[in-house]
Amino acid sequence: MSYKAPRRYSNGRNFGVERQQDFAADIAPRRPYEKKGPNKWSRNLVWTSSDGNMSRKNDTTYRSTKPQVSGAGALVSNKQRKDSAYVQRSSSVSDTRGWGSNDKGSPKSKECVCKFWKAGNCKKGDQCSFLHSWTCLPGMVMVAALEGHKKDLKGIALPQGSDKLFSAGSDGTLRIWDCHTGQCVHTINLQAEAGSLMSEGPWVFLGLPNAVKAFNVQTSKDLHLNGVVGQVHAIIVGNGMLFAGTSSGSISVWKATDSKSDPFTYLTSLGGHHSGEVTCFIVGGQRLYSGSVDKTIKVWDLNTLECTMTLRQHTDAVTSLLCWDQYLISSSLDGTIKVWACSDNGSLKVTNTRRQEQSVHTLCGMSDAEGKPIMFCSYQNGTVSICDLPSFEERGKMFSTNTVGAITVGPEGLLFTGDKSGKLRVWNLAGTKV
Repeated sequence: MSYKAPRRYSNGRNFGVERQQDFAADIAPRRPYEKKGPNKWSRNLVWTSSDGNMSRKNDTTYRSTKPQVSGAGALVSNKQRKDSAYVQRSSSVSDTRGWGSNDKGSPKSKECVCKFWKAGNCKKGDQCSFLHSWTCLPGMVMVAALEGHKKDLKGIALPQGSDKLFSAGSDGTLRIWDCHTGQCVHTINLQAEAGSLMSEGPWVFLGLPNAVKAFNVQTSKDLHLNGVVGQVHAIIVGNGMLFAGTSSGSISVWKATDSKSDPFTYLTSLGGHHSGEVTCFIVGGQRLYSGSVDKTIKVWDLNTLECTMTLRQHTDAVTSLLCWDQYLISSSLDGTIKVWACSDNGSLKVTNTRRQEQSVHTLCGMSDAEGKPIMFCSYQNGTVSICDLPSFEERGKMFSTNTVGAITVGPEGLLFTGDKSGKLRVWNLAGTKV
């Protein structure tokens, strides 16, 4: 997959769907999709620990520890995850070796982007003492700026078996981009604000008010999943189930089946557990974690769908969740990133708190070419910090004119970001793998 860069691309036509359902005809490919290898990369990437002494690889082999999705109908695996990123430990939570000291923000980069250059009117050119680049991470380049969305991007997805990139925003549009040319090939008027967008295998899931749209890029199967109350702001797949978190605080659940005619069956609603909007999900092991504007993180058993504990250490809305090795990592509008570990009695306790000078909006993780984990942390001022785990030592930064609210890891070192103004950017991290 390649992008011609860096240049801005023209907008696609607006097909203006008049109905909320059955938009498959507008986004079905005009030619059969090429059968490619499985897409192993998704926004909610779950990692396992790697050997830090692994020799650097010079080839372009990219691997993921995330299980693949399969199945005759829904193509969502019903098998239990064997590579759980979070497991209970016998050691005490007081063991914080490797995480660095508490209450320290990420080290400030020596590089600072020129605010006049960001606005497009720096007159100093090469004589300017500030950075004229959207990133200060060695080996990382912005390869494309995809123009079209007018408001906040809510999700970016690259489904398995497709050469099209999907993006949805609060401007009420779903845009589909050709991965080879960077052109917007379809623009669909959703007639409502999108709340979330993600892909799992060949399926694309779109969160709307009171519904979830599901579209299979390989079969062109188009579904409208009911059973939702409120705007859907978070979607995830785990243990053969689809979960949708809403503005009402409820979590709707569908079971994946092998039926080609009915690949998702409504199962239940996990209601009344969050007193505010559900903002984010992550799956680790046999647990689902959900964050909310009510400042809490709920922990759900994926086998029983029971809430097993509620974490209450944040003082503002929880914005993003990650699982890495034996740890849960959370971010919040309270300006903190918290690391959670399991204690001897099975409860989760905070082992490290990183205090930032501003609110934290999005977390995303991947591994570099040596198998070492790195984390992307998006802040209110449009900066995305790139740091090592578990030390939190900052490697570099990415910059945007607005807060970055969506980050998606792609194949072959690609990374996609979307900000609050609707800017969608494609990045390439040389020498990285996922």
